[in-house]
Amino acid sequence: VISSSVIKSGDFLILSEKLYQAPALAAGLLLALISSTVGVLGQATDQITGPESEDPAAEPTVVLAAVRLPQDLAIQLDGRLDDQAWSMATPVSDFLQQEPVEGAVPSERTEVRILFDEDELYIGVMLYDDPDGILAYQKLRDASLGSDDRFMWILDTFLDGRTGYFFEINAAGLMGDGLLSGSGGGRGGFGGRGGFGGGSSKAWDGIWEARTEIRPDGWSAEIRIPFRTLNFDPDNDSWGINFQRTIRRRNEEILWRGWRRTEGLRRPIYAGRMTGLNNLSQGLGLEARPSTIVGWRTTPANTDPTTIPRDLSLDINYSMTSSLRASLSVNTDFAEVESDQRRVNLTRFPIRFPERRDFFLEGSSVFSFAP
Repeated sequence: VISSSVIKSGDFLILSEKLYQAPALAAGLLLALISSTVGVLGQATDQITGPESEDPAAEPTVVLAAVRLPQDLAIQLDGRLDDQAWSMATPVSDFLQQEPVEGAVPSERTEVRILFDEDELYIGVMLYDDPDGILAYQKLRDASLGSDDRFMWILDTFLDGRTGYFFEINAAGLMGDGLLSGSGGGRGGFGGRGGFGGGSSKAWDGIWEARTEIRPDGWSAEIRIPFRTLNFDPDNDSWGINFQRTIRRRNEEILWRGWRRTEGLRRPIYAGRMTGLNNLSQGLGLEARPSTIVGWRTTPANTDPTTIPRDLSLDINYSMTSSLRASLSVNTDFAEVESDQRRVNLTRFPIRFPERRDFFLEGSSVFSFAP
């Protein structure tokens, strides 16, 4: 029998000789050594997979309670946030950096307020900043805001963590919007940093309004989104929602939720939750877009009288349910759609232009299988 003092002394030669003479004891010590090694590895694994590296999707969902607008109060959309109704909403301000320092406190404060009534959703934003440092160059709808200060948000109206609506504005009042489909995998908004991830399209143009104002303490915005421009389940009073702000001169990206670099605004699974949305009106769910083209043609060498060609067309969209939409197009003049941008191609590969015809864009994300 080997005493404990001999084992603790670390006398390798004596221990080896004793072990050679006692195979049973050697096996026992080997098992003890393996157990201690497993214990050390287990502690190391616990350190690697500690609370800081847990799956963010499993974290408790942060809830934002939307406040119903009283009937005796109204929002005047001017971008100033001076209406009495805004004082009823509790501002959301706990943003964190995604860039340049992940998880750091933002250099500027941002406050977001949410109100709603039966027909519309109101978002009020105060973005504190030095007015001389605000960058706002773009003014064309859906233009890329890669060089501008901007505010973006998403609405996951079905709370499925995969699909939703994307919106963005800059301090000059530019409006951009689009659709999200799939889980997404990139950071920022359309045209922003990171990969696109799931399917997405900026071809969707929703019916909504935004007004901005540059102030001595930064810039502010008021947004009004009619519920009739969104598809949602009227029986569900909770939506996914998230916000992101870009401070361009510092290349700073800050988010309310999903601020980690592996997450991002365009991944609705990491969004917060907006609750209290009840008794909402979706309208008739009917959209009609009539159009006509009238021309004048005369041919002096022709004995026929002058002709005035006329073409009538009609596009109808009807939301049969919250997730089923019927589209009808009669005599559509596809030649009148938005023209493609001119590009100089010096390669041997053909240029592929995006589809711009509304009839073929409706529900096209269903047939998008590649990331």
